[in-house]
Amino acid sequence: APDGGMLRGVKQPKEIFVLDTETGGLDPLTHSILSVGIVNADGSKQLEFYVKEDDIVTNPRSMKVNRIDLDVVQAEGLSPVEACERLDAFIEEIGGASGLMMVGHNIAFDIAFLRRLYHLAGRMIPDVFCHRTVDTHTLMFALVAQGKLPGHIRGSDSAFAHFNVSPPSELRHTALGDAVATRDLVVKLIELVG
Repeated sequence: APDGGMLRGVKQPKEIFVLDTETGGLDPLTHSILSVGIVNADGSKQLEFYVKEDDIVTNPRSMKVNRIDLDVVQAEGLSPVEACERLDAFIEEIGGASGLMMVGHNIAFDIAFLRRLYHLAGRMIPDVFCHRTVDTHTLMFALVAQGKLPGHIRGSDSAFAHFNVSPPSELRHTALGDAVATRDLVVKLIELVG
């Protein structure tokens, strides 16, 4: 359930949103962005959609992880232009581009694929997607170094399990499922920092 008070360690929680992408591979210069999930700070507003690039490029390993059905992407996916418009509208709905801060796990990865998406749409990526960010992986690394987290916590799987915030198995490695779990993870990490 949404709980705006859970992010009490953050000065302005309404200005945070969590992003996750699912992709056809690890290289944003080559592989396609397949889905995007975003959730606002209190979890009350969520967005998820598929992206249908003209030429979808994937690798088998990534597709095994994300389990995305490319026939569904073809049938339901938004064009890059439509996807960027949907992202712009959602950002406006949750508070506009001014002052929003993006959070994610290995957020540079997601930003690189958003750059690909906006490039395919013939647009520059808005500052809101790269100007101010928080990376949960970096927060975890610092907390492990300080002895506030066990050393085995290296990635999202171990962090989600440690804090019991894992999405249901059918939603793991979906863009929205991982965005919601990352939002819950941020809450737990902030509590440890305090």
